[in-house]
Amino acid sequence: MARRSNKNRLQQELRERRRKLARVVMLFVILLSGAAVATAAYIKLTDEGTLPLRVVRIDGDFQYLDKEALKTVLATQLNKNFLAIDIDAIHEDVRAVQWVDQVTVRRKWPDTLMLTVQEHKPLARWSNGGLVNRRGEWFAGSLNDAVSLPELDGPQGTASTLSSEYLYLSQELQALGLQAAHISMSGRRSWKLGLENGLTLQLGRKKVHARLQRFMKIYQQIIEKQLEKIESVDMRYTNGFAVRWKPGNEMQNKNKGDSQDV
Repeated sequence: MARRSNKNRLQQELRERRRKLARVVMLFVILLSGAAVATAAYIKLTDEGTLPLRVVRIDGDFQYLDKEALKTVLATQLNKNFLAIDIDAIHEDVRAVQWVDQVTVRRKWPDTLMLTVQEHKPLARWSNGGLVNRRGEWFAGSLNDAVSLPELDGPQGTASTLSSEYLYLSQELQALGLQAAHISMSGRRSWKLGLENGLTLQLGRKKVHARLQRFMKIYQQIIEKQLEKIESVDMRYTNGFAVRWKPGNEMQNKNKGDSQDV
């Protein structure tokens, strides 16, 4: 009886193992079939003939940006399936186009690629090449010389500082009908301002805004009356200023003030 009982138990365990193995095999077959169906569907959906990209829409107000340059960059994506286009790659490539500031890229079902592009708004030229936008950021743009923009000049990495100072000085000078054409900051942070009327203004490193205010007070009383003869005005004096006359002028260069304080 004991032998028969052990034999029945072994047969029962064997049948249970076979049932478990059958279930595992069945599950594997189901998973494999599902993967095959998913792979086939993916291949079909990403095929160029399925869901082709038919429309590329570029929105934005462009004054300087070359729209054809954008189309050239996008050309490598136009032969791809709607689902296969690489949104991140398009964003990176378009962002690298000259004059592109910001870009958003998205798909629109079932066949459209939509781009919204913002171009840089130039504030000034940078003396060593390139331009500075209205946020004070340098970018590798270029403009025809006929486009009138002020020039900023300073050490590398100071575009933001120079643009902020330019905006302040320009706003103040508007009260006198003057416009800044060139502004520079030396490595020692000494400021020099060139006006559109040809006058150069030395403001130094200290109390730059206060010195500008002193210049504005004397401009109409003294400087403007002799403007054609004056080359530059140096405001780096504690209680006064110095005038440099243009070459050939009969008047000699002299200062009106105490000690110079740069």
